[in-house]
Amino acid sequence: MKNKKYTALIVAAAIPLSLCSCSLKNFGYDSSDSGSSTEEKTKDIPETAADKVSDKSDAVDMDNVNEKIEQLFDNLKVKNNKKAVQEDIDWLMQNINLAADRSALCSMDYYTDWYNEDLENEYDSAAEMLYVMSSAMGYAFSKGSVSEEYSELFENLVDDDAVEYFTQKGLNLARIEGYAQVDYNVSDSELDDYFDIAYDSELDDDEKNLKAAEVYLEILTNYDSETFYDNYNRDYEPELILELSEAVRKNLVPISGNLINQFSRNSYSEDIFNSPELPEDLFGTIREYAEFLSPEIKTSAERINDEKLYVIASGDECYTGSFTIDMPSENSAMTYIYSDGSYYDFTTAVHEFGHFHSSFSDETNAYLSMPNIDLAEIQSQGMELLFLQFYDAIYGRQADAMKLLRLSDITDAAVTGFLVGAFEYSALLQADELTPEDVLELYNDTLGDYAENYPFYYMSHIFESPGYYISYGVSALAALDMLDECMENPEAAVKQYEKISAVSINSRDSQFRSVLKECGFSDVLTEKYIEQTAENIQKFADSMR
Repeated sequence: MKNKKYTALIVAAAIPLSLCSCSLKNFGYDSSDSGSSTEEKTKDIPETAADKVSDKSDAVDMDNVNEKIEQLFDNLKVKNNKKAVQEDIDWLMQNINLAADRSALCSMDYYTDWYNEDLENEYDSAAEMLYVMSSAMGYAFSKGSVSEEYSELFENLVDDDAVEYFTQKGLNLARIEGYAQVDYNVSDSELDDYFDIAYDSELDDDEKNLKAAEVYLEILTNYDSETFYDNYNRDYEPELILELSEAVRKNLVPISGNLINQFSRNSYSEDIFNSPELPEDLFGTIREYAEFLSPEIKTSAERINDEKLYVIASGDECYTGSFTIDMPSENSAMTYIYSDGSYYDFTTAVHEFGHFHSSFSDETNAYLSMPNIDLAEIQSQGMELLFLQFYDAIYGRQADAMKLLRLSDITDAAVTGFLVGAFEYSALLQADELTPEDVLELYNDTLGDYAENYPFYYMSHIFESPGYYISYGVSALAALDMLDECMENPEAAVKQYEKISAVSINSRDSQFRSVLKECGFSDVLTEKYIEQTAENIQKFADSMR
């Protein structure tokens, strides 16, 4: 992206799915093969927070925003006018939250009817407005910050880089919004190209991979190695990920293989895939067990159920990922689950519930949001580990097999997160010399055997948000720091989880390594920790023999 330093303040509008987006699965999936008992294309949300948000957000449009910004500029020229200036700021901050809510709700409709062009256009319009509004506010607040009388009102709204960019000669509100529209639509066009390829049933995997690699190289032209992680508010550099990816490959890849081998020897392993034990009510089951964790988690489980702040979608007309997205004006969130009747359904619901629960600790305004996905994924993966203690009751005879498979999945998240992260940075460093064929060769060499299960075109995150994917790796390492406590001392594990779940992931003050230290976690970005984690996972697997 252009001008990375100033766009850090408005990154929330640039990330398609603000809290979490799980990997796409089952491209070309045929819903007639599903044994799912869950609802199909659930869209009927009752009169709750979501409806109140929808009613209010319909009134937000750029004409109103521009009128308010021009009013702000007029008020800045008036002496002793602090109250009016602050009211203009407050209006803009409140309305960008409503714009974020609208984008979230439009995404729910669109993702449940993935091929509906009208819904796609509606979602694109809402997302584009959020992006443009963020840029317009950055411009307005930067102008305000250099006013003699009112600069203190803006000091926490823009940084020096934003001010330097937005106060250049020749820039005005119309031009800033025009630039933002172009940036958004270029990015959106590239994503459209990618998804057209990924969902094209007439192409085989090799053709999809090659065409996707062409799009990927186009996307990389908008990034550079020095600012690659800037949008993720990280306190570590991609060079460290390259280094630690070798420790992950050495220590965790063999452990992952051991877990799968032990799972395969379990007498119920085939049933997990062919006839999994699944709760009929995904979020109702979460509510049933949440009360055994903590009063706060219980309250979140009641809220997601009672207000039906989720969508469960199934069938071949839906987006095949899952995610949770903020609705900041109500300090709420919505969760989207893709259900295919596999064992993933309940574990995915638990994962997303972790994001949902943690969202209530975060009241960051949409304009100021600087998402730290590394921390967000601990909040979801940690919830998965907390639920391991209930597997005997939920899965019955399949419980031990499910424990092994769930731990295998989290271990694989660490492995693939680091390997994909290493690939992304390596590709960026060489982007000017790479052909699409070179991209695929680098991808296959970096991921090794994992590339067979994760074809290049499956990796939606590297197209939607380059640099994002390592979050799954570092967060899985951090979540695994809770493993012993989850099995040996669940109450202590809950206390540790509640500390990390209370962290505001959208605050610019929340950074991965410093937050881990504050919450009593280990420093996970060391070779020594990775070695110890491998031993702990093996210890857990041995206890299942």
